[in-house]
Amino acid sequence: MSMPYFAEEIPGKRVIMLGNEAIARGILEAGVVIGAGYPGTPSSEILDTLAKMKPYYPHLNIEWSINEKVGFEVAYGGSMSNARSVALMKHVGLNVASDAFMTACYAGARGGMVVVSADDPNCFSSQNEQDNRYFGLHALIPVFEPSTAQEAKDLIKYAFEFSEEHHTIVLFRTTTRLNHGRGDVMLGEIQNIDRPYGFDWDRARWVCLPSHSRVLRTKLLERFEKISNLADEFPFNSLKLSSEKINGIRYGFIAAGIPYAQLIDTLIDFGLENKVSILKLGMVIPPPKKLIRKLLSSVDKILVVEELEPIIENILKQLAYENKLVNEVEIHGKDYFPQQGEFSGEIYLEKVANFIGIKFEKNSIPDIKISLPPRLPVLCPGCSHRSTFYAITLLEKELKLKFINSSDIGCYTLAVYKPLECVDTEICMGGSIGLANGFAKIHSTENPILAILGDSTFFHSGVPALINAVYNQNNILVVILDNRSTSMTGFQDNPGTGIKITKEPGTRVVIEELVRGCGVPSENIWVEDSNNLNKMVEKLREAVKSQGVRVFISRHLCSLLEEREFRLKQIQIPVVKVDPSKCKGCLICVNQFGCPALSFDSEEKKTNIDQEICRGCKVCISVCQYDAIYEEIN
Repeated sequence: MSMPYFAEEIPGKRVIMLGNEAIARGILEAGVVIGAGYPGTPSSEILDTLAKMKPYYPHLNIEWSINEKVGFEVAYGGSMSNARSVALMKHVGLNVASDAFMTACYAGARGGMVVVSADDPNCFSSQNEQDNRYFGLHALIPVFEPSTAQEAKDLIKYAFEFSEEHHTIVLFRTTTRLNHGRGDVMLGEIQNIDRPYGFDWDRARWVCLPSHSRVLRTKLLERFEKISNLADEFPFNSLKLSSEKINGIRYGFIAAGIPYAQLIDTLIDFGLENKVSILKLGMVIPPPKKLIRKLLSSVDKILVVEELEPIIENILKQLAYENKLVNEVEIHGKDYFPQQGEFSGEIYLEKVANFIGIKFEKNSIPDIKISLPPRLPVLCPGCSHRSTFYAITLLEKELKLKFINSSDIGCYTLAVYKPLECVDTEICMGGSIGLANGFAKIHSTENPILAILGDSTFFHSGVPALINAVYNQNNILVVILDNRSTSMTGFQDNPGTGIKITKEPGTRVVIEELVRGCGVPSENIWVEDSNNLNKMVEKLREAVKSQGVRVFISRHLCSLLEEREFRLKQIQIPVVKVDPSKCKGCLICVNQFGCPALSFDSEEKKTNIDQEICRGCKVCISVCQYDAIYEEIN
């Protein structure tokens, strides 16, 4: 097998890379030894790319950790031992890691330590769009933000050097557009750092009890002040001043990351790139105060272009006040650009034109009246989660009870939509069981409480909440959807598969054994194949009617992975068809079960199965009340 392009040791070669691949390449070039994290869009491909590099660079020690907190701690243990280390996660993952992260920032880094936080403006694949630049202000550490794939590679490589020089953890903030965009990247030299690795037993630094932390806090403030004084010389910050006036006004702009790249494109489109002043930030926190003051003193109006929160804007307004420039320069930002969502190219054109007073007309949208049916996100054809949720809905109807279905984050959250409508809550990883503990305090048995979460999510943060339920004797049923994959973020393995990120065998953690270890008695644990609908309903009925803490494990391989296995092993995918003579056109299979492979012929009044997308799960055979759906046996 040939070496992948992102791993080639050919300095100067240019290749087109995904942003996440460029970040991984920069990590490799920096001589990083340890990489750990938890998969989460838009950051997942970084660690996956490092895993593909490992066969060629065996010094890399990488893992999918059980959650982001553990991933951070794994990397920080490496930094404590003088090894360059990186922790990788999406923005909400830093919330999980923040307990360790906030205190670790007091002690700082020994070996270069970078935390990659991939933010997600517009909530493309996230439950919120928080701006993690605030973590830099909160933890008093520098925040670096690249604007292109090339800069992402170069900046993260530099971040490890910066971290070691200043003994600080560095927060490397990206956004979805950078992570999943592609760009031209020049390969650099891969460093092989020759240094002794090992722990130094510096207890005053690494043991964060109060007497030590008070001293470390002082050192943290001194470190941050030193970095602040160096911000104006930071090599990825740049100021370009222009004395030219447009309609008698000197205009200035300030931006970082993807907004900077989009802003430059906009200014070029208007022919203004050399007529306005521009401050580009590569290090957002702490800000380059001298450069900002120089910009404030050189223009009449400034527009701050930043997605999400007005962090840079507020910094400018503070510095303008402190330097008595409030009446000398107008500072604009969120009065032009929205405080939510990812900015489209047209937003840049419109807002910059409005700011400078350029005539700009939006592209007109043709008024074509086409009635399109709603197209909600759906679970895949053959998804085992669908059959589990369908079994739950059948049981609700049979028992004439309204369940409280406290769900979690994963593919299965899509069951909130029609036709299943079987998800009542979702806030965070592991929140399903945590919320269920609260519901159990006030709801009677007339509202059975189900905590529904996936296998990877259970390992991530469901275990403590389950132990809490056992300890406090809360009456809940935990339904673990075990499809042997972290499917929503790219089919990564987890402890339930026993396969490590390098595809080497690890140790498999068996969910039912773990559940018993949490204190759930064997008689309160059920396991069933998700696609055996009749057995599912039978066992779920028993589980719902029981009392105490119970766990139901619904198990079947993710249909996408199962299809892949069938093809690799040259196994014929089961062929499922409809017998038109038996189909009554009742629409239960289409309107209540809702598999995308099922459709209804309105003229013939019969159900059809699209063989192109059907994965042969055969659950619809059990759904049909008239035996009209069958497996074709060759």
